[in-house]
Amino acid sequence: MSGGKTQTHHPLAHQTMNKLFLLILPALLLFSCKKENDLPREETITRGGKWNLQIGSSPADVYRQLQQLGVEKGFNSVAVVYRKAYQSPDDVRDRLSLYNSVTLQKESVYVDRVVIEFKQDKVGGILAGGAMLDDILQWPYDTPEEITIHADDPVDGLYIKLSAIYQMPPYNNYQIILPDKVLDRPFDPDMANYDQWQFTFSSDAGPAMQAMSSVTLYFSNGKLSRIRYYYNEMQVYY
Repeated sequence: MSGGKTQTHHPLAHQTMNKLFLLILPALLLFSCKKENDLPREETITRGGKWNLQIGSSPADVYRQLQQLGVEKGFNSVAVVYRKAYQSPDDVRDRLSLYNSVTLQKESVYVDRVVIEFKQDKVGGILAGGAMLDDILQWPYDTPEEITIHADDPVDGLYIKLSAIYQMPPYNNYQIILPDKVLDRPFDPDMANYDQWQFTFSSDAGPAMQAMSSVTLYFSNGKLSRIRYYYNEMQVYY
């Protein structure tokens, strides 16, 4: 007869261990899934290139590369990061036709702005207001008819009207803001004065999943020096 004590396992201990295992298991599975998918992903390219974008290309060449890539990936514009507002129509004289709209904005106690939209080389619409914009037929309302901007005015004549409007005190302190650069129009040389461009696009990533890609292009000494690529996937609810 042995003098040793026989160890017994209490049922409560088994239950506690089982509960602890059930709590840990989802965390392990989540960690395993995250490690396997490695999302979100970030990539920085300083040599060679990504897609058809080539490190060392000039801004004009990068723009042409983006025009091709946009067709492939399904995006149609590129943002010029930190672009400043312009103070005079002379600053955008030969460039309005390269965009699909222009915003005239006056900073005062409240924001007063006018958005002039372009369609097929004509003024397609005029919107005015602050946070909320309303469709209007012309702008301004208190200027001579020959310098008032109307729908269907040709875009190539817009500079002349803006120049005349800006001679009038109520309107000579409006800032001029250009939107993201649409890729179906020619390159704007002023884009070369900014060292960051950015674009995004989405794609299918499987059943009820969508992939989102954000790309920032960095320029140095007049050449594309770095591409930063951010990729993530998310569930889509219908």
